[in-house]
Amino acid sequence: MSKALIIIGCLVLLYAIAAFAVDLLPVNGFQSSSDDTYLKVVPTAENSFDWTQFRLPALVFGAVLVVIGMFVGGKN
Repeated sequence: MSKALIIIGCLVLLYAIAAFAVDLLPVNGFQSSSDDTYLKVVPTAENSFDWTQFRLPALVFGAVLVVIGMFVGGKN
């Protein structure tokens, strides 16, 4: 059970880190441009569901799962 919690926690952390990293990627990364334009993830409509709004809770939840998985389970 503890290994499953660690794996799920790592996957959630990977999602959260990738969601934060998307904001730092340049839009034209492989083309030279005179101005620095960066990709910013914003929701398209107010009533649409946006996965990027869960970046911080996913980061916290993933870290909690990893910590619980490391300390629960005892000796295997």
